[in-house]
Amino acid sequence: MNAITHTLEFLTPCFCAGANQSRAEIRAPAIRGQLRWWFRTLGGTAAEEQEVFGGVAGAASASTLFVRVTDVKPGPPWTPPAVNQNSPDSYVWYYASVSANGGRWTQQAAIAPRTVFTLSVIQQRFLRPPLQAQFQIALRCFLQLGAFGLRATRGLGSFVCHDVPFELATLEVLESKGFHCEHRTTSLPDTLAIAREIGSLVKGTRKAENMGAKHPSPFGSSAPRQTSAIYFRPVRSDPKAKDCTLVVFEAPHARVLGPLSDRPRIVGHSPTKLCRPALVQRR
Repeated sequence: MNAITHTLEFLTPCFCAGANQSRAEIRAPAIRGQLRWWFRTLGGTAAEEQEVFGGVAGAASASTLFVRVTDVKPGPPWTPPAVNQNSPDSYVWYYASVSANGGRWTQQAAIAPRTVFTLSVIQQRFLRPPLQAQFQIALRCFLQLGAFGLRATRGLGSFVCHDVPFELATLEVLESKGFHCEHRTTSLPDTLAIAREIGSLVKGTRKAENMGAKHPSPFGSSAPRQTSAIYFRPVRSDPKAKDCTLVVFEAPHARVLGPLSDRPRIVGHSPTKLCRPALVQRR
């Protein structure tokens, strides 16, 4: 049995809960789900995924992995802000604010930024070498660019791993697997600045590309229900730094999108297609 521990610190509030949606908790199943997502989108087949994570399809098999969360040290209390639907940051906050009829828009329902916890990934047995290498890549990508909980696509639930901080080389790994990435170096000093920047880019780009919420696109849609293939992640190369920068990546469409949402990619163009809303001059 092999156990590896990592120290993680939230950069943005995390809305992750169990049966009681009004009480936040860091849940190992949510982390396992994100590890599966990374393994799958990086090219792992269904059979390989079952070999690593277990499953009941065909010959049922047990997972090789256990995930444990310990030593949670809460950050300073975080109060959810007022949500103005005319403000770009509502593209980050809105769905969290109305989830469970508003029951998740409280201090108790969010894990505060600067909360620190220990993540243990325990392998009962090593996998055959190629599959072990695939899993290690997925784990590393999760530690450097991961998030979990509600609205993770829009940067909520993002964290920095103290012992495996973000490296630009990881974006090269993603691009070799069919992802498209951009690293935006604007300094973001706090949660509100992060939400404002992400919301502005979502709002401005959707309008510029005619990709509204009711129209299937790589940004996702409500009908048909489709999650986004475009992910926004605040990152820190130095865990002790105060400010963040922003990584935006677009997962390979064939691995995450339905046919109606499979439109031309947005991320990774030069010059960039990501843009903020145009300023309207008042007369």
